[in-house]
Amino acid sequence: MNIGIDGFIDSWCVCSIDLKNQLTISTCTDIEDIMDFLNDESRIFIDIPIGLSSKSIQRKIDQKLREKLPKGKKSSVFNAPCRQAVKANNYIKAKEINKKILSKSISIQSWNISNKIKEVDEFLIKNKNKQLNIHESHPELCFINLNNGVPLKNNKKTKQGVNERVSILNKFIKNTEDIIEKNYHQYKNENIKRDDILDAISLALSVKKWSENGKRKITQYPVYDEKGLPFEIYY
Repeated sequence: MNIGIDGFIDSWCVCSIDLKNQLTISTCTDIEDIMDFLNDESRIFIDIPIGLSSKSIQRKIDQKLREKLPKGKKSSVFNAPCRQAVKANNYIKAKEINKKILSKSISIQSWNISNKIKEVDEFLIKNKNKQLNIHESHPELCFINLNNGVPLKNNKKTKQGVNERVSILNKFIKNTEDIIEKNYHQYKNENIKRDDILDAISLALSVKKWSENGKRKITQYPVYDEKGLPFEIYY
């Protein structure tokens, strides 16, 4: 099973593509619940930082990811907070902790996803057997590569951006627009957006094509953080 996971508000958007190329969209509030229905053969790309900075080991991979993205898309990459900062009770405290440990602050965008970063981080630390199946990824980079390396022109939150991404996905999955509309209306009460579904599909497709595309990933040194989680971004 090929799985793409994109976070939104208080939930996760999960796209699965089976061996027959059948695509399914679902939502889940807890990352552990998602893992319950997956087998050991499942590979997962998730749009969330994995591998966090500490005083002795710093995450440098976000800058490497920006270098892979075209001008105008680099701002979609936020520097991940350090592990201690994601545990803070509020944004002000998180900034103080990050400055103390890494000598730099964090953006509000990074803080807004800190609960999800913490959730995945704690899950992987507790379930080391899952670390080989779950990989950090990035939808913008995935879309570029699904588009034969050509950068996308439009913001994903605009109608033009949605249409552009649907056109790319239609090369691999039939009737993508119908799938997105059906699931958007099914889950919109959970505050899901169309671009959340688009991103999850791009991640799942990138999982499916990962081996045939050369097993691409971005790495750094040190390779692992202080808890043994890898600094790797698959695409």
